[in-house]
Amino acid sequence: MMIKLLIILFIILLALLGVFMLTHLEKPFFLFDQQHLISVQKIMKITGYLLLITSIIGVFILLLAPLSFNLVTLVLGSVITGGFAVIISRFS
Repeated sequence: MMIKLLIILFIILLALLGVFMLTHLEKPFFLFDQQHLISVQKIMKITGYLLLITSIIGVFILLLAPLSFNLVTLVLGSVITGGFAVIISRFS
């Protein structure tokens, strides 16, 4: 039961992070200069949508599949956020 609660918390965190990225596209993100702003917005939009899709998939897996299948949600969410961090670090 505790594992399911932690998975739910992780899915909520993924969804909130995705919504945050999509709603803050026009606002300054860290301290990037204006010449990289379009690229950063594009990366944030793609990452936001991927995180929302991952959280939706995670909800379906949580409700329909065995608990061990939630590893897919954990790995996808971690790879997407890690990839975003690596890509965004190239702009600084």
